[in-house]
Amino acid sequence: MKIILFRFEKEKIHFLECILSSWNLVFGDKEKISLESTISRWEKYKKILDELLHIQTKYSPDIFAYQLPQKYRGAIKDEEWFANSAILNLYCYQNNLEILELTPVTVREKLSISNKDFKKLLVDKEKEVLESYTIAKSDKLTDWLIFLFSLKEKF
Repeated sequence: MKIILFRFEKEKIHFLECILSSWNLVFGDKEKISLESTISRWEKYKKILDELLHIQTKYSPDIFAYQLPQKYRGAIKDEEWFANSAILNLYCYQNNLEILELTPVTVREKLSISNKDFKKLLVDKEKEVLESYTIAKSDKLTDWLIFLFSLKEKF
């Protein structure tokens, strides 16, 4: 199963190609899309849609996955992030693509475990991911990879 993992920032979209099997998680291309050259919001959203089409064509993913920011939920500065993720949801809906929101709540519900067990699982999976793969703990996609790695048996 091929998953494209997205992380939105105000003027950038980071994404990582992940190939997930019950035995392994293989990382493919890691790229970022700059939105700095766009002047209007319409140009920005058009560029996002164009880039999503390009990603879909290039990688043929089974799932697009993303995470809402947890630290600043509801803050005005998160409006850009919300708009970008809304465009991703719209694109997936229009193209009948599966989309997965990676948040602590949705991952814990998919795993059907208690909050205490979930927190322990995340600590264990973080160690496993950082030891097994050549990524830095500070990598912007690390948290999302830990969620994805925790769910790999569910796919």
